[in-house]
Amino acid sequence: MRLGRTQCGLKLGPSHAAWVDLSRGWWGGSRRRHRQIELPAGLLRPSPVEPNISDPRILEQHLRTLVGGRRKKSMARRTVLVLPDLCVRATMMTLEAMPTRATDLEALLRWRLEREAFFPMEGTRLACQVLDSRTVLAVVIREAVLKQYEAVCEAVGLIPVEVDVASFRLCNLFSNLVPANESVAWLTLLDDGFTLIIFQAGRPAFVRTKARLSSNTEGHFKDLAQSLTLYAEAQTQRAPRRLFLLSEEPAPELAERITRDLGLEVIQPGWGDVRFAARSSLGNVHQVGVLTAAAGLIGAA
Repeated sequence: MRLGRTQCGLKLGPSHAAWVDLSRGWWGGSRRRHRQIELPAGLLRPSPVEPNISDPRILEQHLRTLVGGRRKKSMARRTVLVLPDLCVRATMMTLEAMPTRATDLEALLRWRLEREAFFPMEGTRLACQVLDSRTVLAVVIREAVLKQYEAVCEAVGLIPVEVDVASFRLCNLFSNLVPANESVAWLTLLDDGFTLIIFQAGRPAFVRTKARLSSNTEGHFKDLAQSLTLYAEAQTQRAPRRLFLLSEEPAPELAERITRDLGLEVIQPGWGDVRFAARSSLGNVHQVGVLTAAAGLIGAA
């Protein structure tokens, strides 16, 4: 019987799986474990529409190695599950009037997403966050996609009590770095995806996620320049002058190009920038997957 906050996190992606355990044992002793393993190419292909896992049994085998074998159902661990950004469709929506009832808001968002984003809403799960009196961040995932991940977790003794995507999780992890009175950009290059989030007054004002067509500096730079142009065309607010960059691979050339050609100060945050890093006792973590799995857990460590 486990009480209190969930203190285990699992991050899944097309190339790696990461596990963080900050829980306590029966006798009060603390567990401070983290590990990241490689996954076979093609085993997991993030998509908001198609099934993501090509062979669930193979993924289960890798996850048992990662988290420490299979557990009885009564000993299953409550876990935060973090998925790739490309598993969901995230959209900023401006409404003429905000419905007062949650059911009316969901119905309106579903109608708008199907009509304007051309995303079939049948068989989907919708989550939303109201940002102000007219703006909503809506996130959609297909039930079939979510159930595939949940089934694999449950097969290895994990109960996903919370599901999130990598970029939103990392933004929360480093929220103390985002000034409330500035316009800042947040770029993540993870899991074969490109996600740009622009914050105004500490809240998201623009979100764009797309599959990366290339893995080189030039391709990343073009995606960023195009996204900033789309933001400028849609917004009257001031452009960001600072960009936070998180990538699976070191990106010094990209950071230099962004600063030189776009005039943005580039900050690449790490474990030392995490507010509760000293309390988590995870050491100096460099793997972005582990950081993502730990996000949301370390405050309770």
